[in-house]
Amino acid sequence: MFNRRSFHSESGNTALIVLAVIVVAAIGGLAYFSGKIGKEGPAADNSAITAAAAQTATAAAPAADPNAPEAKPPVLKPGNPVVAKMKGGEVTRLDVFNFIQDLPPQTRQMPLEQLYPLALEQVINSRIIAAKTKNVNLDNDEEVKKRLAAAKTEIVRGVYIEKQVNEKVSEDRLKSVYDEYVKNFPDIQDVKARHILVKEESKAKDIIKQIEGGASFEELAKANSTDGTAQNGGDLGYFAKTDVVPAFGEAAFALNAGEFTKKPVKTDFGYHVIKVEEKRKRPPASYDDIKPYLETQVRRQILDETIQAWRKEADIQRFDINGDAIEPSAGEPAPAEQPKQ
Repeated sequence: MFNRRSFHSESGNTALIVLAVIVVAAIGGLAYFSGKIGKEGPAADNSAITAAAAQTATAAAPAADPNAPEAKPPVLKPGNPVVAKMKGGEVTRLDVFNFIQDLPPQTRQMPLEQLYPLALEQVINSRIIAAKTKNVNLDNDEEVKKRLAAAKTEIVRGVYIEKQVNEKVSEDRLKSVYDEYVKNFPDIQDVKARHILVKEESKAKDIIKQIEGGASFEELAKANSTDGTAQNGGDLGYFAKTDVVPAFGEAAFALNAGEFTKKPVKTDFGYHVIKVEEKRKRPPASYDDIKPYLETQVRRQILDETIQAWRKEADIQRFDINGDAIEPSAGEPAPAEQPKQ
């Protein structure tokens, strides 16, 4: 649905749209809790190789010509073509897209025509380094042992914390949090509306006359509306007054269910004819719909509670930077005597 900045639109930066489709799988889903430690199984992670190849990837890519015409978004043909070959192997387009999927979100926002060449070079470097190290046996190397031990320690800690949290997540607690959410759900008034957007006021007035004469609002929207809602008969779904530009919101919420505007409504987007189909108080999300988010919230709460309980058990004593007793500030009670070590 449109907002204060834009209506539904099928226009825009094609490269960003293509990239968004490619990486959407990487964006979906919520971690059990923020900064989750010890993820289950590495997800095709080339991080070590990537780190080694990162600096050379940029150097390997052709230098940008400041006088060259602006790059256009590539047109993606169906299939999974080979995009690079080397001794002992080849790289497909899907290999590059999978690599892009694992990049940080801010990097994935780059236009595809800029991001793809850099990603391709990193995938090539990764394959080359992987081939070079394939038959290398460093099992007894002291540095390898040291890093494996450190990694094992972190994994054990992460799995232990996960298990502690999982044991305390219960349906009763989730429902309790949901009940609190429903109790505090704000009073938001919604309307369900359709609109027809045109550029000329005269055309909007003509459409209003056709509606008054019995013409179908939905069919007129399909035939005349200039935005992306046209194919759905102008359907905007439910929205609150503050979700839309002021002039549109004022006009829509002044109508009763079943009514339409008798005068065109002007906004920066053009002229609108609006029809309200339903008015309601926005209902809270159902328990089943919101349960994944409740689980995330509860896991975070339990993690914090667990850490705080462990800290209390640890009987933490603090000293100043030199290891001396900390003098209380003015007005503060003196700290309890620290036991001798």
